[in-house]
Amino acid sequence: MGDVVESDILRHGAFEYIRIHDYSNYSLELFMAYDSVVIESNNRDFVEKLVRSIRTHNHTDVYLKPIFLLKSSKVEDPLINNLIDGVIFSIDQLELISDYVKQILLRIKDFVFVKSISLEAEIISRTINLMVSREKTELFAYLYLNSGLGYIYPEASIQFSPRDEHNLLSILDTAEQEGLFTSDFNDRIYLCTNCETGILSYREVCPKCNSANSKAEDLVHHFSCAYVGPVSDFKNAIDDELNCPKCNKYLNHIGVDYDKPSLLHTCNKCGHKYQDYHVKAKCITCHHDNDVENLLPRTIKNFYLTKKGRNVAYHGFISTSKDFNEIPGTVRFDVFKTMLEYEIERLKQNDATSNIAYLTISNAGELYSRIGIERQKILISEMIRILRKNLRSSDFIAFYSASTLILSLNDIPTKIANNILNDVVKITTMLLKKNFKNVEIHIETFATPLNIEFSHEIQLQQLIKRFETES
Repeated sequence: MGDVVESDILRHGAFEYIRIHDYSNYSLELFMAYDSVVIESNNRDFVEKLVRSIRTHNHTDVYLKPIFLLKSSKVEDPLINNLIDGVIFSIDQLELISDYVKQILLRIKDFVFVKSISLEAEIISRTINLMVSREKTELFAYLYLNSGLGYIYPEASIQFSPRDEHNLLSILDTAEQEGLFTSDFNDRIYLCTNCETGILSYREVCPKCNSANSKAEDLVHHFSCAYVGPVSDFKNAIDDELNCPKCNKYLNHIGVDYDKPSLLHTCNKCGHKYQDYHVKAKCITCHHDNDVENLLPRTIKNFYLTKKGRNVAYHGFISTSKDFNEIPGTVRFDVFKTMLEYEIERLKQNDATSNIAYLTISNAGELYSRIGIERQKILISEMIRILRKNLRSSDFIAFYSASTLILSLNDIPTKIANNILNDVVKITTMLLKKNFKNVEIHIETFATPLNIEFSHEIQLQQLIKRFETES
């Protein structure tokens, strides 16, 4: 651990700030002992490196730490500007930021931190935690020269090197599919087919040898004899007049005697003459030369945090629904919705009762953080096994989240459906007590009849609203 001199410990009210200079001797773990970090430096590279190090640290007491710059000018860099909490111009201004620091620390105190199952869930969780702790609701894309895409989402892109930033686009799309964000269109970009970065050099090249070394001249069409050739064929060494090499007539007036329909390119490498060049896009990162028609199109969006997304910070985010797509006995949530729609149509033709239900682990954040990732998967798989053992093949199950299952229990009275769910809860609770000592599980269930008068979407929304409100 680095040594910090007393003059670098700034105190105001109940808070202690650690001041960092270019030459400071420190370790990131040292920051955990202080309420906020104040960086005093005019070296932009140093500031960015330190801010990146803090925001990518594994420990929540470091990566969510309030950061302020002590300097005499505004911050123009969108990456730094969105990852710090403000700029002060003298130590006397600590009084002005103390209430803001207090609010950040109070919000973080209410967060639930769990170890996510997948990288995708981890990135989503860290991004939302950083946003909610600062009461941000918008995740905007900014044009950025040092980004592998040409755009950055500061609160999220910080977790990737420029070469790997393309992975963030699919992660944010997943977060939107999970209902954690909504979005609108920002821009359309194209990425290298080899490394998926977006810093490309576009060139016109010879269609025969792909060389960009060429010269271009006008193509001349002589009306009277229909001769077409490069303008160099019409020039002579005596004067500037144009003389047709086919009929030897002078070309006096463009539009009357002749026209210039296009350009003719001559490759200086292979001598090939051509009118239509190829366009290549050379990747600055990996040097792969792409045909532009094969570049990978990607949409850049601006994202907006939803109420469900905000709850991630306060309940923990273990996984995305994609993490459970391959667990036997379940179907994907989009498939579940389609099957539920068919079930409602079937009920319109039959005098029967089917039910829509949920089973949710209300203390999932605490539970999963205690038992670890591998045992999370074991527990979830075992719950599905118990459910399938007690259900019929006509019933179907889908993951709404890592803590909640949505079920369709068909052709049985609602009372029996609730009894089945209660039995599953008892068996699962006994199993957990047997295999995980000193760990409690709280499971809530609810089943309600499917109503043929309402769409499957409305009934799903009502069901989801019920357990989200209770949680």
